[in-house]
Amino acid sequence: MISRLAAAQSCACHWPPSADSHILPFSTPGPSTCLPNYYRCSSGTCVMDTWVCDGYRDCADGSDEEACPSLANVTAASTPTQLGRCDRFEFECHQPKKCIPNWKRCDGHQDCQDGRDEANCPTHSTLTCMSREFQCEDGEACIVLSERCDGFLDCSDESDEKACSDELTVYKVQNLQWTADFSGDVTLTWMRPKKMPSASCVYNVYYRVVGESIWKTLETHSNKTNTVLKVLKPDTTYQVKVQVQCLSKAHNTNDFVTLRTPEGLPDAPRNLQLSLPREAEGVIVGHWAPPIHTHGLIREYIVEYSRSGSKMWASQRAASNFTEIKNLLVNTLYTVRVAAVTSRGIGNWSDSKSITTIKGKVIPPPDIHIDSYGENYLSFTLTMESDIKVNGYVVNLFWAFDTHKQERRTLNFRGSILSHKVGNLTAHTSYEISAWAKTDLGDSPLAFEHVMTRGVRPSAPSLKAKAINQTAVECTWTGPRNVVCGIFYATSFLDLYRNPKSLTTSLHNKTVIVSKDEQYLFLVRVVVPYQGPSSDYVVVKMIPDSRLPPRHLHVVHTGKTSVVIKWESPYDSPDQDLLYAIAVKDLIRKTDRSYKVKSRNSTVEYTLNKLEPGGKYHIIVQLGNMSKDSSIKITTVSLSAPDALKITTENDHVLLFWKSLALKEKHFNESRGYEIHMFDSAMNITAYLGNTTDNFFKISNLKMGHNYTFTVQARCLFGSQICGEPAILLYDELGSGADASATQAARSTDVAAVVVPILFLILLSLGVGFAILYTKHRRLQSSFTAFANSHYSSRLGSAIFSSGDDLGEDDEDAPMITGFSDDDVPMVIA
Repeated sequence: MISRLAAAQSCACHWPPSADSHILPFSTPGPSTCLPNYYRCSSGTCVMDTWVCDGYRDCADGSDEEACPSLANVTAASTPTQLGRCDRFEFECHQPKKCIPNWKRCDGHQDCQDGRDEANCPTHSTLTCMSREFQCEDGEACIVLSERCDGFLDCSDESDEKACSDELTVYKVQNLQWTADFSGDVTLTWMRPKKMPSASCVYNVYYRVVGESIWKTLETHSNKTNTVLKVLKPDTTYQVKVQVQCLSKAHNTNDFVTLRTPEGLPDAPRNLQLSLPREAEGVIVGHWAPPIHTHGLIREYIVEYSRSGSKMWASQRAASNFTEIKNLLVNTLYTVRVAAVTSRGIGNWSDSKSITTIKGKVIPPPDIHIDSYGENYLSFTLTMESDIKVNGYVVNLFWAFDTHKQERRTLNFRGSILSHKVGNLTAHTSYEISAWAKTDLGDSPLAFEHVMTRGVRPSAPSLKAKAINQTAVECTWTGPRNVVCGIFYATSFLDLYRNPKSLTTSLHNKTVIVSKDEQYLFLVRVVVPYQGPSSDYVVVKMIPDSRLPPRHLHVVHTGKTSVVIKWESPYDSPDQDLLYAIAVKDLIRKTDRSYKVKSRNSTVEYTLNKLEPGGKYHIIVQLGNMSKDSSIKITTVSLSAPDALKITTENDHVLLFWKSLALKEKHFNESRGYEIHMFDSAMNITAYLGNTTDNFFKISNLKMGHNYTFTVQARCLFGSQICGEPAILLYDELGSGADASATQAARSTDVAAVVVPILFLILLSLGVGFAILYTKHRRLQSSFTAFANSHYSSRLGSAIFSSGDDLGEDDEDAPMITGFSDDDVPMVIA
């Protein structure tokens, strides 16, 4: 025991610790951390993990044997602790008798059933509050009564927001009504909910077209009980509702009204055609197609005409898309145009067409011939089969990507014969080509042709737009690369499609500067190298000056149960105290709480306490008047891993042991316990084994010959949240006291399964080799015998061999075989 204690002391200076060290145990400053598989004593020295919880005090202060699972706990965890068994780091409960860690004594939470752990606790202060003040339950602070149940946490123990009658109140607006005016705007009015704190709540308007499922939102940034909607489509039925948004809670409501927006101004009539009747002079006949988008019910058409050289226009009404203009001068050039009329007024004018009132003279339409087309172009040729002189042509290309708008491109040409290539088109899009000729006698009738470009139509961009201050809108979108995009915006739906403001960029984001205190509609589309489909429009309400968000919100320090955040005021030099609201949303437990702080400083720092280790939070900071917010997401530091994870092997199972995490983690709640996982390297699978509030765990059914990795870490009670770092132990079954004979038998079986097939293959190869050698030997023997017999001399009684040349007279040294027959094996004599 002395040598082990000495080794424990020496490991502070020498690595690894030597069991032969004879240094006496005395207090020596230890390292700040220990090597892997070593445990750091409370005094700072290091001992091996295997020495922890083994019944011997190897640390000078005995901390290696504190909070260890006892044998009684392992065999029967429910056995109550005996009186006098609690150590100096524990507090003893009497009813029933059990031990709890000392740090749970006087912590404000009753851990003993009889409440003995919270009895006779010293008071924190002798604070006395005034009559118009509220005293926090922990006696740490006094707050004014108006701050009681105001939605902010002013007491450190949160007692000022407990048992508030309005905590479950849902604020719903009352008497929601709407009216529309001739300009097309819709005004919403409602009544304020009872007891709603107007200083910390605003209203948001949600709307959707009847038949759609997704609500769109418009932030009013206001607590006024009315708002004007300028961004709705004309002649459309909407469902509209108003919701209350307070500091940390949006009060949902299903109450909505259904409204019909006023009619809008119709688009221009299409394809105006002029002709002369054969039976009358001084008469022009006109007909046209209705507008693509009427934005309401067409009451009538207004037809205007003017004589060439005159600046005066005469007009007449038409109940349908046909009219006759009579009592005109003969042989005179007239120009005609037409517009549709709704309850909103006269819409856009059509293209003006001209004709000369010559009886019996007919101008034919031009001929359109499509020469070729591809993904982003088409080529065509225009000709006139007539002796009438052609001065030029007007060509319109029409197409539509959605039901909101028909788009058009107008081209003007000079000459009687024209071949032209139109580029910047979109793949797989239907284009209508309409053309007419301009002659000395007037404009010809229209000619039409249709063509569908090749390829695959590109998808529309997906746009997000939000106001970042009083005059700036940040736009970001997704879509194709290496293109030029156009951003289009206006204050009304009709202006967005008729006369929007625009700018272009080759990026996928842009900050647009607009006017103050307006609602805007934004959309984006590709404009080069093709005119692509547009995104859905996004509504943006500009932020009033008094509702700007805090700037540069960031985290200064993150701990296990606290976070320090910092931000700058919305204004460079505040001239008065600003009230900030801080909302903390627990993303795991789905709860939230709010704080408030007053400051005139340009930079504000605030500490958030009572967070959960390893928790995930969304922190929102805004002015108390419900300004736009700044937000960040943070994750608190996890609890450390349990110390001294060890394993012992029993007959049919193993036991994992570790030090209680409550010893070194005061923020650890023992009721949350530990979670155990196992990784089987042979099967390459990870398994969840379970959880426990003890600091030991039994594991059965391990397979022979498998290596396992066990992890133990602190867990939380909600949603299997892991809030601690893992302690990891690699368990090799061969080196952990398993049955050696069984292991050897298993390994022997495995070796035999490999060796026997290999030996069989080797023997088979040797047998085949010997057979081949024997066959070759017999062939050689037969050949040599035949050869020898052919050279045998019966006279001499021997066989004489030569090299093929004459041996000469001296043949004494010639090789000779004697005394053999066909049945004998010849012997060569050299």
